[in-house]
Amino acid sequence: MKTKRISTAVKHGLVPAMLAMGLAVTAFAQSQSKLDNRVRKLMAQFEALQADSEARIPAEKLNKAKGVILMERTKGGFIVGYEQGFGVAMVKGDDGWSPFAFMNSHEGSFGAQIGGKSTFSVILLMNDAARDRLVNPKVSFGGEAAGTGGSSTGGVGDSFTQEPPVLVFGQAKGLYGGAVVKGGSVAADDKANENYYGRFYSTKDILFDGKVEASETAREFGKKLDEASK
Repeated sequence: MKTKRISTAVKHGLVPAMLAMGLAVTAFAQSQSKLDNRVRKLMAQFEALQADSEARIPAEKLNKAKGVILMERTKGGFIVGYEQGFGVAMVKGDDGWSPFAFMNSHEGSFGAQIGGKSTFSVILLMNDAARDRLVNPKVSFGGEAAGTGGSSTGGVGDSFTQEPPVLVFGQAKGLYGGAVVKGGSVAADDKANENYYGRFYSTKDILFDGKVEASETAREFGKKLDEASK
């Protein structure tokens, strides 16, 4: 009887379907695990930045930030010309930090970097307008952004009478201080988001609309941001 049931299941395609489903679940878990590992690398770089007395982000800046992007870029040129970047964005609401949405970057120069093969950057979005721009598929930062080194803020142009809406902190062999961000952009990494959450969600779905649950890694990340803001 047991053999007959198995034969019937094979005949109707149930076993192949179950095997395919199992493989899909395994592939999803592996993709999520790999992305978690990359995010944990960003977390380690953030902690290293905060441990550097000359480059760390002041607690009051993190406390005021409405959103944050952590980005690692591979440098493909001298001073300008990053080839690619991987990062995550999170926004802060009444209930704390959101789940993270994956971002990428394929162009632009965030600061006058000289030397080093990669650069780690923390982009703070200091007001609601800057934070809300994350709903766009591609977010460009121009003269409105100030590159910083530690507590020293770079020039921000004549149009700012108060703190700029975007602050950029970073670390690449110590060569980041006082550089104004002259261009560059980040974009939603839809493929990474789909791999991580199991289906397509827009950046708006993830960051603002509460359509996904924060993963353990995201909760850990949010905790580290809160600790650094005190």
